[in-house]
Amino acid sequence: MRRIAWLVTIVCAAQAAKWGTAAAQDSQFGVRGLGTPGRYESVRARSTGGAFTPFDPLSPLTEAPLADLAALTATAMEGTSYRQADVGGTTTSLRSTRFPLLNVAGRVAPRLAVAAGFTTYLDKSWDVQLRDSSQLRGALERYTDELTSDGSVADLRLAAASRLTRRIAIGAGIHLLSGSTRQTAERRFDDTTFHTVQQLAEVRYSGFGVSGSILIGIAPGLSLSGWARSDNRLRAKVADTTSALTDLPRGVGGGVLLAPSPSVKIGGSVAWRSWSRAGPGAFDTWSWAGGAEFGTGRMPLRLGVRGGQLPFGPGTQALTEVAAAAGTGRTFAQGRASMDVGIERLERRGTGLTERVWTVLLGITVRP
Repeated sequence: MRRIAWLVTIVCAAQAAKWGTAAAQDSQFGVRGLGTPGRYESVRARSTGGAFTPFDPLSPLTEAPLADLAALTATAMEGTSYRQADVGGTTTSLRSTRFPLLNVAGRVAPRLAVAAGFTTYLDKSWDVQLRDSSQLRGALERYTDELTSDGSVADLRLAAASRLTRRIAIGAGIHLLSGSTRQTAERRFDDTTFHTVQQLAEVRYSGFGVSGSILIGIAPGLSLSGWARSDNRLRAKVADTTSALTDLPRGVGGGVLLAPSPSVKIGGSVAWRSWSRAGPGAFDTWSWAGGAEFGTGRMPLRLGVRGGQLPFGPGTQALTEVAAAAGTGRTFAQGRASMDVGIERLERRGTGLTERVWTVLLGITVRP
């Protein structure tokens, strides 16, 4: 187990360092508005399209499933995305590697389990170049404007859950939002006799939220889950001055999980979030997911699809996305450690912009 613990530590440290320093690009749809919302899913749940997320104790979306954890459990996740952005017929290939989830959970009393960890709340890394010209000293001078943002907002969660009866479990959590972005605006003239103009800013973000959830066993092999969450405002500061104060969404959702046999699990979920509170150009969003897991052995097969909307983008209505996913897992050390892998194909469409993304997922879970 010491070797496994060292492996997890090394992988997490390496990816955390890469996450903090890489100038990778996330979704181009995150340029407008607050950014691209993160996913509250472990690799296992995401490999089912997100259908199992409301029932997964290692996914930080709901708290109630924590009540069924039998032992101390730690999990970490890495995702590498290969993205093609098609803007006006021009296709650009992009790549990013992220460490979007770390969660530690366990039982502290016979009827009480707690969890602590973080996940990505907003991705805010992008790089955009614009070509234009202006009249200077009576001559038309062409230049390139480059606007970049590198960083994200993390959701730090402390959660607790309790099983009230054999069929009912409840949970609640508090969320601290924290992060920063390094933003750069640079103008480079084609005529090198003009100086390059550059402006830098370090923007820090903070916010707060609360959430609650319930897990109900309707009948043997049939469970329902429901959750609600409310976040207050995202405060942006440059130096010690508040530069923006943006209302964050409230959200509700639920899911159903059917297990007709130990080797077959089928689930579905739906969620709504009031992103229009963020201001003009933001839209409320719906999302849905359906998926299944087959097999109880050491390498189950997971499949899923999902669809939904993005809260920010051009136009008068929310942009759409659809994805398909698959994955599997393998246990080691007599069930005390496991590795989950998954792959997701995502497509997003908006006015003048289409994104197609392959994402490779890796998750490591340890139960000391």
